Amino acid sequence: MDGDSKISTRKTSIEREETVQNILEAHLPPIPPNSELEEALNTLAEVVHILDIPDASFSSYSTAITRMSDRRFELSRSLNRLAQVETELKEHFASLKHEFDLLQHWNDALDPNSPHSIHPESAMMLERRKASVVRKAKEYHRELEILLGSQPLEVPVTLPHYLAQKEKNLQLEKSLKEKRAKIKAFQGLSPNLELARHELHLAREKQKGLFQLRERLLGKMAEGVA
Repeated sequence: MDGDSKISTRKTSIEREETVQNILEAHLPPIPPNSELEEALNTLAEVVHILDIPDASFSSYSTAITRMSDRRFELSRSLNRLAQVETELKEHFASLKHEFDLLQHWNDALDPNSPHSIHPESAMMLERRKASVVRKAKEYHRELEILLGSQPLEVPVTLPHYLAQKEKNLQLEKSLKEKRAKIKAFQGLSPNLELARHELHLAREKQKGLFQLRERLLGKMAEGVA
């Protein structure tokens, strides 16, 4: 690793010297060694090498600076996005922690064996009731098994039985139709018997009056024809 580092440093120094030489050949006449101008040119060459530009012209500097500004803007935007994601993750983590604390609290509160139980006596009563229900269910299940073993539930159905039941169903349906017709005839009457009789009497009187009116109209029509 040290050998590679030394080789890389040597290459960088050689490239910097070549860059300085190119700048001198392209822009300036020969200058004396170890002068301030040479130091400034070395600094300029190092900047050119760091910016990775072909020469020390203004267009190269401008392009490099623009590229670095764009890169800086992209990095800043990425950092802002990461900060937003970090904030959302922290909020989500806080919400999950709150829900976990609530679940743990209510588990302790509803556990009859917990010292933090809200109603330890009620919880014990519920447990006893549950055990009683389970015991009763087992007893009923045993009784059902006994009944199923002693009395088969399958009842054989023969054709005569089917026809007889069908005839009974038809008779019942006919009887229901007759009853519906009778009920429909009295539709609109009050369920009170006395009130229903009164309404029926009024309806008959009204019907009688209509009959009399019809007779009078027919009589007048006959007189007009004569």
